[in-house]
This record gives sequence, structure tokens and C-alpha cells, in this order.
Amino acid sequence: MKRKTKAPKGTDESWLLTYADSITLLMAFFVLLLSISSIDQSKVEKMTSGISDVFSKTESEQPFSSMEKKLNDMVKDPQLKDNISITPDPLGLHLRFSSHLLFESGTAVIKERMLPIMKLIANAILESEYTDFVVKVEGHTDNIPIRTSQYESNWELSAHRATNVVKHLIKSGIPKSKVWAIALSDSVPLVPNLTRDGKSNPVNQAKNRRIEVYIHRNFK
Repeated sequence: MKRKTKAPKGTDESWLLTYADSITLLMAFFVLLLSISSIDQSKVEKMTSGISDVFSKTESEQPFSSMEKKLNDMVKDPQLKDNISITPDPLGLHLRFSSHLLFESGTAVIKERMLPIMKLIANAILESEYTDFVVKVEGHTDNIPIRTSQYESNWELSAHRATNVVKHLIKSGIPKSKVWAIALSDSVPLVPNLTRDGKSNPVNQAKNRRIEVYIHRNFK
């Protein structure tokens, strides 16, 4: 009859693995508690509530719906309609202007005939039933470097253009505390400035020369 062999004697240390796992989990738990305790809960609750309100309301109840309607009525003119887009987003409204509609090439002076449009935009914002808003104006250029006596680079040009739009909105009644200008030069193109073989794409470059205006809820 075959004799049974005994397992070699030794210390079973497998419990150490379970112990180490438990300690690791406890440490992760306490780190999580610490990170949660450092968050400003009031700001989180306000932002969560605001976003929930936007998605829970019907189109007719949206706080920016009347503003959107007024702005769309403003751009019924074919020339404006082809060069201005007005679209809702989760936080409010987004307006996009082709630069050639607002400015002459290489300049930041708003065309005289576009000043009434700036006024209409300001009025639509001010007449909205929603008053807790911010207006962010972004200046964008193409990738063609500019170097004139007035502008050393596209950064200066985009900054000056965005700033001039902001100035006219303030002049039309928008509180300066609610509006700000951002220069982005050619850092955020809508479409590639170059073709696949590295040549300039004039159609795309024209699309990238633009002013973006975001009218959003103000989350403080």
C-alpha cells in the first residue's frame, strides 16, 4: 500500500496578502473622504442644480429662449444669416461671426454698419428674463502671420478684435463685470488651415477668421 506523504512543514503566510489588500482599501477610502471634504459643496450644488434646470425644462421654458428668438429675427437678412450662426448650447447661447462681416482685413475696427447689430445683441441680452449671465467674446484668426505697425502678431489682432466687440457691448448697456474678451489667435481653428500636402486652404482660413460670443449662465 502506497504511503501518504506529509506536506512540508512551514509557516502559512497567505493571510498577509489579505491583510495588505485590506490596508490598501482602507487607505484609498480615507483619501477619498479627505478629497470630498475639501470640495466647496455649495458651488457644486449650485452648478449641478443649474445644469439640471437647463436639461429639465422644455424649449419654451429655457431661460435663453426669448433671447435666441430675438437674435434669430435679427439675422433674417441673407447677408447676415450667411455670416452669423446662433445656436443653443447646454449653458446658454453661442454666436459665431465671420470676421469679414465685422472687420476689414488686418484691422480691428468694427464696421460702421455693424454697430447697430452690436446694439441689438446687447438689447436682446438685457431684455432676457434671465439676468444672471456672463458674456465671453473670443477673437480667432487664421494661420497667416500678420506684422504691421499696429499688430506684431495674430495674438494682438485677435485680442484687439475681441476687446472692441466687448467695448461696444458695454457701451450698449452690458455691465462690464459680466463681459470679458479672450484672444486665441490661430490656436483653436474650426477647420485645418492647410491642405493635406501642406498648402494654404483659403476657404478654411476664411472660416477660421471669426469672433465667437458665448452667452452663458453665471456659475459663481
